[in-house]
Amino acid sequence: MILCRTASRAAYLAYVTRALLRLNYNVPGIDLVHASKADCRTISVSDGLPQAQIYVEADGELLGTLPAEISVVPDALTIISPG
Repeated sequence: MILCRTASRAAYLAYVTRALLRLNYNVPGIDLVHASKADCRTISVSDGLPQAQIYVEADGELLGTLPAEISVVPDALTIISPG
């Protein structure tokens, strides 16, 4: 999983570019973590301000907003090709 703790598109682009070039891809505000499941929720804040929507993507596709549960299904793809 890639956790983006920044709204900077430049930081995300830097991360992707460094990863593609197999360089050190440590970018402030972006973390790479390994997991088979993620349960994503907002933290309640009682400051009286409306809470911003947080969008969720998986594999480059917009899934919606929080809360979200994302999991990896092992061996979920079978490819059949002519022999």
